[in-house]
Amino acid sequence: MDKFLPYKVDDVQNLGMAVQVTYFPCGGTAVGLVMSHKIADALSFFLVANTWAAVAQNGNYDDVPCPKFEGAKIFPPRDAAGFKPSTGIVKEELVTKIFTFPASNISTLQERYSGGAAEFPQRRPSRVEALSAFIWTRFISATEMKAEPNKIYTVHHAVNLRTRLDPPLSEYHFGNISRLAIAMPSVGVDGGTELLQKVREAIRAVNGEYVAQLRQGDKHLNFLKERMAQANKGELVTFNFTSLCRFPLYEADFGWGKPVWVGSAGLVYKNLVTFIDRARGNGIEAWINLRKEDMEKFEADLELQEFLSKPKAFGFHNSEIVA
Repeated sequence: MDKFLPYKVDDVQNLGMAVQVTYFPCGGTAVGLVMSHKIADALSFFLVANTWAAVAQNGNYDDVPCPKFEGAKIFPPRDAAGFKPSTGIVKEELVTKIFTFPASNISTLQERYSGGAAEFPQRRPSRVEALSAFIWTRFISATEMKAEPNKIYTVHHAVNLRTRLDPPLSEYHFGNISRLAIAMPSVGVDGGTELLQKVREAIRAVNGEYVAQLRQGDKHLNFLKERMAQANKGELVTFNFTSLCRFPLYEADFGWGKPVWVGSAGLVYKNLVTFIDRARGNGIEAWINLRKEDMEKFEADLELQEFLSKPKAFGFHNSEIVA
């Protein structure tokens, strides 16, 4: 996938955005887009791509909802000295693989993690919650990870802040307007339902009061610096989830029709899972980044294999990208 991008994703440096168009002998076209995460989150990424395509097709801006560049008013710039955005990027060999979960199997997992448990009387787990719990438990089991007293184990979920401001922002507000909800599940126990509970608690904590503090002071920046120091010392073990489900991935139409498939290059963060709705059908693709040795153990897990789509002669199933 890197061949369709003008730069590797960890080598863009100070560019805000870069584009590469690739033409295939068959007549197909691939549009590769990279954008700096310093200025944009995933929703902003697709907002720009879709606006660009709509303007290219229509020839004018009149009927196209354009991005609102008001981020600096909402979150005033602060002195970020001492914080390195590259923390977490690793140079060791990582493997990215796509694991496809059909809708019926996701529903089964939702039932598994609801089942009338006292922890979840309020609602059935969402698709992303159920898959997160399942993937976390299979990773712990497959790698035989044991809790160590000198390490901090965290599970991160990316949260969109636009709907959590007062008043809420629209989806057209451009910026890196997202933060991480951080849960600290136990390691070495059957942590599926426990993880769900702690993730929900962490996401609920990203509320109006949290966002107000984020806008007014340096509390969040100081927290990130503290976490960065722990990561550099090897004290922090993280597993990261981000969901692009229900995002407008397949809306960019330059006049040739909507995309056949939307994907990503291999990312340079280990223990990272990105959920993407399938272009056709109601299933979900989980793009999972792990160290090579961890991936070999993870994909061999028999319980994981039971819930995956069976490979077909053609299609994007369990494809491999080496970062």
